[in-house]
Amino acid sequence: MRLPLPAVVAGLAVAALGAAGLVRAAVPSGSGGTAPASITVTGAFVRAPAPPTKEAAAYFTVHNNTGTADRLLAVVTGAARESMLHEDVGGRMVPLPAGARVPAHGTLVLTAGQDHVMLEQLNGTMRAGQSVHLMLTFQHAGTVDVTAPVIAPGAPAPTTSAAAGASPSD
Repeated sequence: MRLPLPAVVAGLAVAALGAAGLVRAAVPSGSGGTAPASITVTGAFVRAPAPPTKEAAAYFTVHNNTGTADRLLAVVTGAARESMLHEDVGGRMVPLPAGARVPAHGTLVLTAGQDHVMLEQLNGTMRAGQSVHLMLTFQHAGTVDVTAPVIAPGAPAPTTSAAAGASPSD
Protein backbone atom coordinates (compact mmCIF):
# COMPACT_ATOMS: atom_id res chain seq x y z
CA MET A 1 0.00 0.00 0.00
CA ARG A 2 1.38 3.35 -0.99
CA LEU A 3 0.88 6.43 1.31
CA PRO A 4 0.20 9.84 -0.22
CA LEU A 5 3.20 12.21 -0.09
CA PRO A 6 1.46 14.85 2.14
CA ALA A 7 0.70 12.16 4.77
CA VAL A 8 4.34 10.99 4.75
CA VAL A 9 5.64 14.58 5.10
CA ALA A 10 3.20 15.32 7.93
CA GLY A 11 4.17 12.11 9.71
CA LEU A 12 7.88 12.93 9.45
CA ALA A 13 7.23 16.47 10.76
CA VAL A 14 5.33 15.13 13.77
CA ALA A 15 8.10 12.61 14.48
CA ALA A 16 10.79 15.30 14.24
CA LEU A 17 8.94 17.65 16.58
CA GLY A 18 8.32 14.84 19.04
CA ALA A 19 12.00 13.88 19.02
CA ALA A 20 13.00 17.50 19.57
CA GLY A 21 10.69 17.65 22.59
CA LEU A 22 12.20 14.48 24.04
CA VAL A 23 15.73 15.80 23.56
CA ARG A 24 14.81 19.13 25.17
CA ALA A 25 13.18 17.34 28.10
CA ALA A 26 16.28 15.21 28.60
CA VAL A 27 18.65 18.19 28.82
CA PRO A 28 19.15 19.30 32.45
CA SER A 29 18.41 22.96 33.14
CA GLY A 30 19.74 25.03 36.03
CA SER A 31 19.03 24.36 39.68
CA GLY A 32 16.55 21.54 40.06
CA GLY A 33 15.16 22.01 36.56
CA THR A 34 13.70 25.49 37.12
CA ALA A 35 15.47 28.74 36.44
CA PRO A 36 14.90 31.55 38.94
CA ALA A 37 12.26 34.07 37.84
CA SER A 38 13.70 37.32 36.55
CA ILE A 39 11.14 39.26 38.64
CA THR A 40 9.56 38.15 41.90
CA VAL A 41 6.96 39.99 43.95
CA THR A 42 6.57 39.62 47.72
CA GLY A 43 4.55 41.19 50.52
CA ALA A 44 1.57 42.08 48.33
CA PHE A 45 -1.58 43.39 50.01
CA VAL A 46 -4.44 45.79 49.36
CA ARG A 47 -5.81 48.08 52.03
CA ALA A 48 -9.63 48.18 51.87
CA PRO A 49 -11.10 51.65 51.45
CA ALA A 50 -12.25 53.52 54.55
CA PRO A 51 -15.89 54.56 53.99
CA PRO A 52 -17.02 56.69 52.24
CA THR A 53 -13.89 56.41 50.06
CA LYS A 54 -14.25 54.39 46.85
CA GLU A 55 -10.52 53.92 46.31
CA ALA A 56 -8.05 51.36 47.63
CA ALA A 57 -4.27 51.10 47.53
CA ALA A 58 -2.06 48.12 46.68
CA TYR A 59 1.42 47.60 48.07
CA PHE A 60 4.18 45.08 47.31
CA THR A 61 7.91 44.68 46.79
CA VAL A 62 9.35 43.86 43.38
CA HIS A 63 12.68 42.02 43.29
CA ASN A 64 14.69 42.21 40.07
CA ASN A 65 16.90 39.11 39.97
CA THR A 66 18.72 40.09 36.78
CA GLY A 67 21.67 42.28 35.84
CA THR A 68 19.43 44.57 33.77
CA ALA A 69 17.15 47.28 35.10
CA ASP A 70 13.46 46.78 34.34
CA ARG A 71 10.39 48.99 34.54
CA LEU A 72 6.98 48.27 36.05
CA LEU A 73 4.80 49.74 33.31
CA ALA A 74 1.28 48.94 34.48
CA VAL A 75 -0.85 47.17 37.06
CA VAL A 76 -4.25 45.85 35.99
CA THR A 77 -6.96 44.35 38.19
CA GLY A 78 -10.56 43.33 37.77
CA ALA A 79 -11.27 44.89 41.17
CA ALA A 80 -11.13 48.46 39.81
CA ARG A 81 -11.76 50.30 36.58
CA GLU A 82 -8.46 52.14 36.85
CA SER A 83 -5.16 51.49 38.56
CA MET A 84 -2.30 53.94 38.60
CA LEU A 85 1.19 53.84 40.03
CA HIS A 86 1.83 56.79 42.37
CA GLU A 87 5.05 58.06 43.90
CA ASP A 88 5.55 60.30 46.90
CA VAL A 89 7.22 63.57 45.85
CA GLY A 90 7.64 65.88 48.82
CA GLY A 91 4.50 64.61 50.53
CA ARG A 92 2.38 64.79 47.34
CA MET A 93 1.25 61.68 45.51
CA VAL A 94 2.14 62.02 41.84
CA PRO A 95 1.04 59.57 39.11
CA LEU A 96 3.78 57.70 37.25
CA PRO A 97 2.33 57.26 33.74
CA ALA A 98 5.72 56.01 32.46
CA GLY A 99 5.94 53.39 35.21
CA ALA A 100 8.48 52.79 37.96
CA ARG A 101 12.10 51.70 37.60
CA VAL A 102 13.28 48.45 39.18
CA PRO A 103 17.10 48.53 39.39
CA ALA A 104 19.25 45.59 38.33
CA HIS A 105 19.66 43.18 41.27
CA GLY A 106 17.51 45.62 43.25
CA THR A 107 14.02 46.23 44.55
CA LEU A 108 11.09 48.56 44.08
CA VAL A 109 9.19 48.92 47.36
CA LEU A 110 5.60 50.16 47.37
CA THR A 111 4.61 50.83 50.97
CA ALA A 112 1.91 52.70 52.91
CA GLY A 113 2.46 56.45 53.03
CA GLN A 114 4.86 56.29 50.10
CA ASP A 115 4.78 54.77 46.61
CA HIS A 116 1.70 52.63 45.86
CA VAL A 117 -0.81 51.52 43.23
CA MET A 118 -4.07 53.43 43.50
CA LEU A 119 -7.14 51.34 42.65
CA GLU A 120 -9.83 53.78 41.53
CA GLN A 121 -13.51 53.30 40.74
CA LEU A 122 -13.77 49.95 42.50
CA ASN A 123 -15.97 47.30 40.90
CA GLY A 124 -18.00 46.46 43.98
CA THR A 125 -17.35 46.38 47.69
CA MET A 126 -13.88 45.46 48.88
CA ARG A 127 -13.64 43.96 52.37
CA ALA A 128 -10.90 42.59 54.59
CA GLY A 129 -10.45 38.86 54.09
CA GLN A 130 -11.00 38.98 50.34
CA SER A 131 -8.15 38.78 47.86
CA VAL A 132 -7.42 40.78 44.72
CA HIS A 133 -5.72 39.56 41.56
CA LEU A 134 -3.14 42.02 40.22
CA MET A 135 -1.46 41.65 36.83
CA LEU A 136 1.87 43.51 36.76
CA THR A 137 3.39 44.28 33.36
CA PHE A 138 7.13 44.85 33.11
CA GLN A 139 9.12 46.26 30.19
CA HIS A 140 11.47 43.25 29.99
CA ALA A 141 10.08 40.53 32.25
CA GLY A 142 6.57 40.54 30.78
CA THR A 143 3.58 39.85 32.99
CA VAL A 144 3.63 38.69 36.61
CA ASP A 145 0.39 37.63 38.33
CA VAL A 146 -0.02 38.48 42.01
CA THR A 147 -2.74 37.58 44.49
CA ALA A 148 -2.96 40.14 47.27
CA PRO A 149 -5.02 39.76 50.45
CA VAL A 150 -7.28 42.68 51.39
CA ILE A 151 -6.71 44.05 54.89
CA ALA A 152 -8.89 46.41 56.92
CA PRO A 153 -8.24 50.15 57.08
CA GLY A 154 -5.81 50.80 59.91
CA ALA A 155 -4.79 47.13 60.22
CA PRO A 156 -1.05 46.43 60.32
CA ALA A 157 0.49 45.36 57.03
CA PRO A 158 0.86 41.60 56.77
CA THR A 159 4.33 40.18 57.19
CA THR A 160 6.15 39.04 54.04
CA SER A 161 5.67 35.39 54.93
CA ALA A 162 1.92 35.88 55.40
CA ALA A 163 1.40 38.09 52.35
CA ALA A 164 0.63 36.61 48.97
CA GLY A 165 3.29 36.02 46.40
CA ALA A 166 3.54 36.07 42.65
CA SER A 167 4.06 33.78 39.76
CA PRO A 168 5.39 34.73 36.35
CA SER A 169 2.87 34.17 33.60
CA ASP A 170 5.30 34.44 30.69
